[in-house]
Amino acid sequence: MIESLADIEALVLRCHFEQSRQYITEAIQCYRAGAFRAAIVSTWIAVVFDLIDKIRELSASGDAAASGLETKYQTYITQIEQNNPIGIKSALEFEREILETCRATLQFFDPQQFTDLQRLREDRHRCAHPSFQRAGIPYYPSAEQARLHIRNAVIHVLAEPPVQGRAALAQLKALVSSAYFPTDDRTAVTHLQTSGLRNGTDALVRGFIDLLVFGYLTDTDPLFYKRQTIAAINAAYELKPGIVEDRLRKQLNKALRDVSDARFGGACCLVAFVTPAWTLLEQPCKDKIAIFITNGPANEVLGGLQVLAHLTELEPAVKMRVDSLSLDELADAINTHGLREPAKEKSLQYLSQAFNWGRVNDVFDKTIIPLFSALTAQDVERIVRMPTETGADLIGAHNYSAFISNVRKAGLIPDTDLTTLLQHNGAGHLTNV
Repeated sequence: MIESLADIEALVLRCHFEQSRQYITEAIQCYRAGAFRAAIVSTWIAVVFDLIDKIRELSASGDAAASGLETKYQTYITQIEQNNPIGIKSALEFEREILETCRATLQFFDPQQFTDLQRLREDRHRCAHPSFQRAGIPYYPSAEQARLHIRNAVIHVLAEPPVQGRAALAQLKALVSSAYFPTDDRTAVTHLQTSGLRNGTDALVRGFIDLLVFGYLTDTDPLFYKRQTIAAINAAYELKPGIVEDRLRKQLNKALRDVSDARFGGACCLVAFVTPAWTLLEQPCKDKIAIFITNGPANEVLGGLQVLAHLTELEPAVKMRVDSLSLDELADAINTHGLREPAKEKSLQYLSQAFNWGRVNDVFDKTIIPLFSALTAQDVERIVRMPTETGADLIGAHNYSAFISNVRKAGLIPDTDLTTLLQHNGAGHLTNV
């Protein structure tokens, strides 16, 4: 969509510095008057002043690289004030190289932004220096060129906060580690869209992913085992899928290879909850996770079973582990960690082998009732037939009566069919429950 001048004027309101807003407003006024050369020159001036202001602000915040640049610039200004011609020469050189300096030293621009700003600088030179043209033939930029340069100056420079490299990563880390950063992926996307990641360089995005992955697995890090860390990874993947996927492929495999056994459960959580994780893993890492599921400590394994069970390649390992769970471990997986479909078959097996009322009530309390929303009509029929088919002592257990009452209320089976089924399996006294 082509941006109108009104759109660009609205962008001006996002300028970080008031002085930058004033300079770019002058450029827009020149554009309105048809003075396109003046508009381009004013736009370049706005960019240079804005970059110098950003260097000063970063220097004041303690950034060493920015402090070095600020010291150089102040030296040149002092020399100019003392009528030292070296200061003028040095200041002009500083301006000529300011884009390269801010890109290399402060990591302000990605390659495309840098190219756009180079074009602005080149057009500024053609507009401001008659000696660059054939005698008597001034340069005539088009209205579209002037408008594009104004737009790029605002988007790439003036509207951006003064962050770079380590400073930008520190801000992103503080954002995600805050107790108020969202834990759901969708809201996390909104938060990161308004952060420095939105227009961050590829290097910044890669550094952010490194910070999240290894921060999640480091017990001294504020990101350690926090759900918002995973939400931030998924949000970054949605915003920058290509860069994030490549980085996750490298760092997730490294984490699973190198992490200690004590932290391997945490690495599996990353695989379980990070959207593209499983597809990025090398086969040895996948095998290691399968072994962990079948043999790892229950308190570390159970939390990830519900999500890991959705991965086709891990279904056999999940089933093997669930089949090995005691009733109490199964109850923990269901009630604490939200295990549903994978827990159903084992729960029904325990119920089918409950040969006294106490055991029946225990199984209903710990597994069957908590899984009620996952039960189908076929599951209910199987339960009602258990006294006849497996000898389970359901008849007379008070939790069995409560279960049948819930079945009627939920309408899982038509009343007439349920009544017939109960009568044929020794529970005719429950037909009116």
